Amino acid sequence: MSKGFGRHLRELRKQNSKYSQQEMAEMLNISRSTYTYYETGKSEPGQDKLKKLCSILNVDFNTLLNYSDSYELGAKVASGEAGSEMYKSLSPSEEQIILAYRNMNSEEKEYIGKQITKIVKGDK
Repeated sequence: MSKGFGRHLRELRKQNSKYSQQEMAEMLNISRSTYTYYETGKSEPGQDKLKKLCSILNVDFNTLLNYSDSYELGAKVASGEAGSEMYKSLSPSEEQIILAYRNMNSEEKEYIGKQITKIVKGDK
C-alpha cells in the first residue's frame, strides 16, 4: 500500500461516513495516531483491520483497495504527463466531468484547473 491508499481511505471516510479519525480509531480498537498513520501512508492496516474498515465504511474490498491508479494518474494529469491511454476507459462520471469542462468558459476552466492541481498536491 502507499500514500495513495491513505488518501483513498481518507476520502472514503469523508464520503461514506461522518466519523472523525478518533471515532474510526475507536471502532478499530487502535490509537488515533495509528489510524492517522493509515491515512497518511506511514502505516498499513492488517487484513483484520481492512475487513473492519470495509464494514465501517460500508464498502467491499475492491472499493477499499482500488486506489492505485487514481492518485498517480491525477498527479500525471496535473503535471501534464498523462498520455492518451487514460482516455480509453473513462467511467460515465468521468465523461460527464469532461463534458461539463468543455462547456465552461476560459475563466472557469482556469479556476477548475487550479483546484484540481491543489487537490492532487494535497494543498488546501
